[in-house]
Amino acid sequence: MEVALNESTALSQKCEREYITLRDSIKGLVESFKKDTDRLRDEVRRREEAWRGEAESTGKKYKLLVEKIKSAEGERADVKKLFEEEKRLNKEVEQAWLEGIQRLKAEVEKSNKETGEATSTAK
Repeated sequence: MEVALNESTALSQKCEREYITLRDSIKGLVESFKKDTDRLRDEVRRREEAWRGEAESTGKKYKLLVEKIKSAEGERADVKKLFEEEKRLNKEVEQAWLEGIQRLKAEVEKSNKETGEATSTAK
């Protein structure tokens, strides 16, 4: 019985040591897991904040781009209007020049005719 008691005590002590070793290992694993999850949570939070910042920045840039495009379209319409007005004014100026030239041509022809008549009369 004493031998059985000694074996049982030794076995109990061995089990206790194994239990303590396992308990300490599990505590270490749990602490390591907690640290890993905290670190991972912090990293995910930082990435989300960075993405949110990038999304806001991209949204602002997009709005600015849309405003610039609308402004450019308005300016393009103004340029087109000015171009049409310039074209119309050029035609008016061209017409005025043509009328002036035709008037001068008629005067020159009249003068040539009168000079011709005066020359024939003089002869």
